[in-house]
Amino acid sequence: MDNWIMEYQQWYDENFDFINELHHHESLIYDRLYPVQAVIETLVNRVKNNDITVDADIEKIASVGLEFLFDQLETCKLYLDTTFHGDVHEFLQFDSLINAMLYIDDLKYELEEKKISYNRDRLEALQDELETMMASKQPVDSDFTLYLDDQVKQVYTNESFELYGIVDIFVDIADTLGLDLYDVDEILIGKDF
Repeated sequence: MDNWIMEYQQWYDENFDFINELHHHESLIYDRLYPVQAVIETLVNRVKNNDITVDADIEKIASVGLEFLFDQLETCKLYLDTTFHGDVHEFLQFDSLINAMLYIDDLKYELEEKKISYNRDRLEALQDELETMMASKQPVDSDFTLYLDDQVKQVYTNESFELYGIVDIFVDIADTLGLDLYDVDEILIGKDF
């Protein structure tokens, strides 16, 4: 069996309870991890069922996806342990802040990868501000997303740059694999005739 399959299964087994907690509480962090996890899980199942052959593309997808899942969840668990002393429910109250921190890490990576000039000091100051909010357990305002968007836009001047990160790439891969990531049950209002 391929190493990445065993690595994924070990990661999943070790983090099953935490992932389920995020899912149960409809966490933004779960929504962030889900496309990557769904693709990896699908690849694992298809390889096990001999539905696909592992090639360089599958290996690359698995490698990038696993690294992303490992890093993102380890960062979350670090915040959970250090800032929230293992209290998952308190951690989830700051879901949007933690998700924003993960987003900023993605943004920084993409800006550097694409060699786009940006104000590193301003981005780090924003990260410090978010960590201070988290550490002091300040309630998150309802307009936090607007504030974050405004602050991020001030970090780089390249108008044509749009973040197309790993989550976006894995949403596209999921689509290629035929996965319906966001299948929502239809709601019937009124009588069924």
